Amino acid sequence: MSKHEFRYLSQEDILSLNIPYMDVIDAVEHVMSEFGKGSCQLPVKIHVNSHPGTYINAMPAYVGGDKEAQGLKWVAGYPENRAKGLPVTWGLMVMNDCETGAVTAVMDARWITAIRTAAVTAVTAKYCKVKDTTTMTIIGAGEQGRWNARLLKLVIPELKKIYIGDLYPAAIEAYLNKMRPLMPDVEFVPFYTEEERQAAIDESQILLTATQRGDKPIIYCEMLHKGMLGIPLESTAWEGKTYTRFADRFVCDDRNLVATYLADGKYTDGLPPVEDQLILGDIINGVVPGRVSEDEFVITSSHGIALSDVAVGKMILEKAEAQGVGTMLTLMEETDIIR
Repeated sequence: MSKHEFRYLSQEDILSLNIPYMDVIDAVEHVMSEFGKGSCQLPVKIHVNSHPGTYINAMPAYVGGDKEAQGLKWVAGYPENRAKGLPVTWGLMVMNDCETGAVTAVMDARWITAIRTAAVTAVTAKYCKVKDTTTMTIIGAGEQGRWNARLLKLVIPELKKIYIGDLYPAAIEAYLNKMRPLMPDVEFVPFYTEEERQAAIDESQILLTATQRGDKPIIYCEMLHKGMLGIPLESTAWEGKTYTRFADRFVCDDRNLVATYLADGKYTDGLPPVEDQLILGDIINGVVPGRVSEDEFVITSSHGIALSDVAVGKMILEKAEAQGVGTMLTLMEETDIIR
C-alpha cells in the first residue's frame, strides 16, 4: 500500500452530525462494561504541567470486545483561557486502525471531553441513585454544570427540579437563560447565599459540584445527608473525610487512576481500602451493587479515562463516514521515505 488518507473532523463537523446524547451514554456504558470484563488496555494518563494551574494530558486506550477501537486524546486545560475568550479545555483525538495501526481519524476533542464526562456521570447515576430522585443541586454553572444536567435528565426522567449555584451571579443568570429553554420540563432554582445552598442540598437526592480547582473544600460532611448520591467532578472541592468517613460506598471508574491522584495529594484524608473501592464496570456487569439501601450515601470519583474518549471517538467516526462528513487528508503518498 502506498497512499494513505485519514478523516479530519473539526468541532463544527462533529456538531453537524447531531449525535443523540443517549447514543453517547450507551457508548460509555458499554465501554465501562468491557473495562470491567478485563478486555481493555488503559495506561495511566501522562501529564505535562508547563505553567502553574495548567495541564496537557496524553491519554491512550484500547477498547476490546465487540466494538474494538484504539486511539489517543491529547488535551489541554488552561483555566485562564476564559478571560481570553478561548476554551478552558481543548485538544485533539487520534483514532487508529486496530489491524494496522494506521491513523484513521484526527478530530476535535473538546466536544468529546465535555460530553463523555457528563455521560460517565449519567451512567453512574443510573446505577447508584436513590429510586425517587426528583431533585438535585449543581454547584458550578459552567459547561459541565450544563452538560450534566442535560444527560442526567435522560437517565432520570423523574428529575423535576435542579438547584443551581455559582460563585458569580452572572454565571447563574447565563446558565438559567441557556438551560430553561432547553429543559422546559425541569424547574431551575438559583441560589446565591450559603443558607440557600444548604437548603437546596437538604432537599436534593444528588449533589454535583463542577467547579474549578480551589485551595480549600466547598463541601463538608456536616452539609450532607444520607440517602444521597455525591458527584464531585473535582476531588479537592469536597472535604477529605467525605470519602473516608461519611460515605457508605465509594465508586470510581479506575482504581489505578484514583491511586495516582491519591499519591498527588488530591484526597486529603486518603481513600477507602482498595477492596472497598467499587468499579463502575463491575456495577454495570452485576458483580457488585451500586447501592444496597436507600439510606446509603454513595460518593463517586471520576477523573476521566481515555476509554470513554476512544469509545465516543469511534462512534463519531462511524457516523461521519456514514454521512460523508469531514475532510480527507493525505498522510503519505508512498511508503518510500528515503531521499
